[in-house]
This record gives sequence, structure tokens and C-alpha cells, in this order.
Amino acid sequence: MRVEGDYRKDGYATIRGLIPPEVATNLFKQIQIDLANAGQSFANFAKSHQLSINQTVDISGHFYRPLTTFLWGLTPIIGELVGADVLPSYDYFRIYQKGDVCRIHSDRPSCEHSVSLTLAYSDNQPWALEVGSERVTEEGPCTDDFGDEPFSSVEMQPGDAVLYRGINLRHGRSRPNPNGWSAHLFLFWVERGGEFEQHAFDLQRLTSELKRVEQL
Repeated sequence: MRVEGDYRKDGYATIRGLIPPEVATNLFKQIQIDLANAGQSFANFAKSHQLSINQTVDISGHFYRPLTTFLWGLTPIIGELVGADVLPSYDYFRIYQKGDVCRIHSDRPSCEHSVSLTLAYSDNQPWALEVGSERVTEEGPCTDDFGDEPFSSVEMQPGDAVLYRGINLRHGRSRPNPNGWSAHLFLFWVERGGEFEQHAFDLQRLTSELKRVEQL
């Protein structure tokens, strides 16, 4: 693992080899296999949202628990990298299609410390994550570009990641995806004892889910 950049100063850093590329590729394959064994496919999880042009395949760690285990397992490493005691909030797997974009945006409070991890490209064409330079203080509207704001563009290979302050820096992928598809994992943490600690383990969702189960 090699860190490029100063996270504390700039609010983002590139992590080369956060996980081995073989692990990244086989995690993608394992998700596909497990869905098939359950009589499902990626197509069952396609959805439309304001961030992208086309439908994306979205699978939450709440649905596929190995993703949650992956999130929890990375927590000590992320804590060291950000220089804070962190707790996991949530994560999700996403597939973008050819020509798609991820509109420029900032995140909700659950994403105090965020990681965009590349798992696989169908055509081995890196698709850069772009991170803005101006700090924001709240979740804002999606835009097609950064306007006059300077931004950095980080290309990743499978296993590489970008660690960034999702609530403070706008980010996205304004250049169309050059691959037939690309697979990514997005993971989020909050600081223990910090302003957003109430979002640890996605407690708001878990509380509502427990109430639903108790009513059955």
C-alpha cells in the first residue's frame, strides 16, 4: 500500500494498492456468483438516480453482508490514514455502464471519511475520480461540472482507492466512462466522539429496521 498526497492538509489522498488487485477482481466475481446462487443477477439491482445518466447497479452492504464485513475490516487502516478514531457507517457496491458519468456532488453526514475503491473495469480503461479544492459545509445539489473550481483527477487501477472528505469536498466523474462497465465499492466512516458519530453503523436505518422486525 502506498499513499499519495496529504489527507489532513488537502482533504483527500490516493491509496495505491489498498487491497491487492486479485482481491478486488475476485470480490467482484464473488458478488456475481453469490447473486446467481440466490437466483438473482445484477439486473435485479439496477436503479435510476440523479447522480448518473444511465441506471446503475447498486447493492448495499445491508443486503449483501460480506460488504459490511469488508467495511468493518478496513476500519483500523482508515483510522490510521485519517489520523482519527473512526467507526464504520455504511458501504455499497456499484456498477456504472459505458458512457455514464457521476455528477459532481458532496455527501451526507454519514460520509465524513469516504473511500472510492475500484474493483474492476471491463476494458481495463482507468476512469478517474475528480475531487474539488473548495471546502463546503453541507450536502449540495448535483452539477455537471466543477465550474470555475479547480479540481484534481485521480486515475485508479483495480485495488486502488481515493480517500476523501465526502462531506467537505465535491467530487464525481464528469468524463464519460470509457469501459463497457466498471465496478466500484464505496465505503464510509465517521469519527468516534465527533459531530457525526450518531451515523456510525447507520444506526438510523438499523433502528427503523429493528422496529419493523418487532412488528412482525
